[in-house]
Amino acid sequence: MKAPSTFEDNPRRGILLIVGAVFLLALADALVKYLSDSLSLWQLLVIAPSISLPILLIGWRRQNGNLPRRLDSRRWIALRSLLLLAMWIAFYAALPWIPLSIAAVGIYTTPLFIAMLAALTGEPLTGRRWAALWLGFAGVLTVLRPGGALFSPAMLLPLLAALCYAGAMVVTRTRCRDVSPWLLALGLNVAFLLAGVVGSVIVTVLVSETSSGFLTRGWQRLATVPCLLVLLYALLMVSVNTAVARAYQLAPSSLVGAFDYAYLLFATGWGFWLFGEVPDGPTLVGMATILIAGWLMIRQQSVMIAGKRRTSS
Repeated sequence: MKAPSTFEDNPRRGILLIVGAVFLLALADALVKYLSDSLSLWQLLVIAPSISLPILLIGWRRQNGNLPRRLDSRRWIALRSLLLLAMWIAFYAALPWIPLSIAAVGIYTTPLFIAMLAALTGEPLTGRRWAALWLGFAGVLTVLRPGGALFSPAMLLPLLAALCYAGAMVVTRTRCRDVSPWLLALGLNVAFLLAGVVGSVIVTVLVSETSSGFLTRGWQRLATVPCLLVLLYALLMVSVNTAVARAYQLAPSSLVGAFDYAYLLFATGWGFWLFGEVPDGPTLVGMATILIAGWLMIRQQSVMIAGKRRTSS
């Protein structure tokens, strides 16, 4: 049985939080792609949380008095953290091999998975919203072109990441709604740190010192610029993790998932500016299809909210 929530829905604030979060998230992902030649994923997962955790601990202790400090959702916090950890590892593993815009489209099967999982937990979804979600999925297939000459197995990693992300956001909405966003971010960063330590040990013991892969490379000595970029990444992720958690607490997961689509535009912009990545025709068509699907889902949600207000008045 779903526990009663002490939070009231605030869709407008939830939407603003998720749009701001995905803007910063796209920049953070671009930084990871840029840094993938300088350090290992496991090194990043150790250094960044080491910076983030003290900030999050201070934020949790000094948080708004209206936010709960309860720790009675440990299992759900742990499950959410593990799902998000799996998401980040899968997504980051793909970034050195495919353009940021393609990776962004792959992970944006997420709203489809969120809608399916949300329906299983009791959130209503109309036929029109299902149609919009399938239209978005068709857009994803247009971009990825499975079986085509440009298809890479690395493109499947963002799809795996999308499934993990969807599960984590539904858990946030249904089981962690009364947990402080600071605490949710703390749980995730503890998972990052543990995964980074374990991954570093495994790479050191089992992988050749000459390996140069993002997942198989050992610890590297970092110059000043990469160090500053890792610091920036850690600070960005503090903002992203707390804002995303709060957004999914304040508004229905299917609605917040629709505005998650803004990440596609931001990721494409950062990819062009930082790496000179220019999407080809099918990629642009697929992105446009996905954005139209997101708009249709948002419009349907507005109609449903307006209908509820008229009924209750």
